Amino acid sequence: MPTSKEELLRRGLHPHDIQHNQHRRAEWQDYSGTGLYMITLCIEGRHGLFGYLEGDIRAQRGSSAFPHIVLSTLGHAVMEEELPKIHRLYPQIELWQAAIMPDHLHLLLYVAEALPDGKRLGDILRSFKGGCSRAWWALGGGRTALESAGTTGLNDTTTIRSTGTNDTTATGTATGIATDRKAAVPVLSSTVPRSSLFERGYHDRIIKRPGMLETIKRYMADNPLRALIRKQLPHLMERRLHLRIGTHDFAAFGALFLLKRAEKEQVFYHRRDKATGLPTEQTDSYRQKRDRQLNEARDGVVLVSPGISKGESLVIHAAIDEGLPVIQLQKEPIEQYWKPERHRFEACARGTLLIMYPWELEKEQSDYECFHCLNDLAAEICASTDAVLLDFGDISRS
Repeated sequence: MPTSKEELLRRGLHPHDIQHNQHRRAEWQDYSGTGLYMITLCIEGRHGLFGYLEGDIRAQRGSSAFPHIVLSTLGHAVMEEELPKIHRLYPQIELWQAAIMPDHLHLLLYVAEALPDGKRLGDILRSFKGGCSRAWWALGGGRTALESAGTTGLNDTTTIRSTGTNDTTATGTATGIATDRKAAVPVLSSTVPRSSLFERGYHDRIIKRPGMLETIKRYMADNPLRALIRKQLPHLMERRLHLRIGTHDFAAFGALFLLKRAEKEQVFYHRRDKATGLPTEQTDSYRQKRDRQLNEARDGVVLVSPGISKGESLVIHAAIDEGLPVIQLQKEPIEQYWKPERHRFEACARGTLLIMYPWELEKEQSDYECFHCLNDLAAEICASTDAVLLDFGDISRS
């Protein structure tokens, strides 16, 4: 990645057009053998064709007012007709969980046995996407820009779970969702040749440990809540892809107003204490400074850090857990559809966390170089209350 927007512009590139490739396959994975995957398929153009969200983010979980999806006719067709075909045609594949959103679809697929000769997971998903496209065409879609009655264009909706033992059946029975079949029917009139419902390719996440599986399940189950939080509390869920502080450019997600706070303090600790040689977090001086910083945060001071060393991480995690104001820098790029994991997302929703990624961070940097780069940037953020939003077709909320 180039080190600055200026470098991109000198090369004649528009920064907003540069996206990381989310469709690369793992070269070491045997996609014809057994495996557990979270699959993400996105509608071309991110049109909200599968339905729309309704509900109240403050409603009790499990109540009728809790955030949920109202499926469109197309959404019902995908859920009730197309998804069950995967297991019916390929009994080696079990659908453990599915989350259908207005503009994309998550599937938790377990390949329990090796697939038939010559077949790979991508072949099955290509057939599934083709079936969904045909269902869309049958409803009059695929010829022009779409108008969907009642759609909101949101990114997330709700979870649809299979109902068999251990969630391994592929029946795709919907539970806990609205069933208004009149919602969001595509309306089209042009005779332009048909197009695919989904964008090219798909993203797969290989799940290899139980803890990761539970995290993925929670992520899928909480999609509708997160989506409505972003809609109903937009000032706490801002996404800025091009933000300049001093001489450095960042992408950011969360409570952007924390940058305006005059009182900010850097949380910076080396891994080992220079005087004693002990791990920093085991020293009395560390404990005293940690307690002071947390007390200051309780009085409104914003703590700023990448939280890389253990000493930094302990302070930042304690602050996030307590709901104290934090600006956290990270190595992972923040892009157009990026969202943090549940714990940090909830902190953003409380208005206590802003997550930032520096554009200049080089992938080839060593951990040591990255540690110092991020901490240098944290120091600069602490010294500034001025942030300039750069005009690169930025998407501020989603």
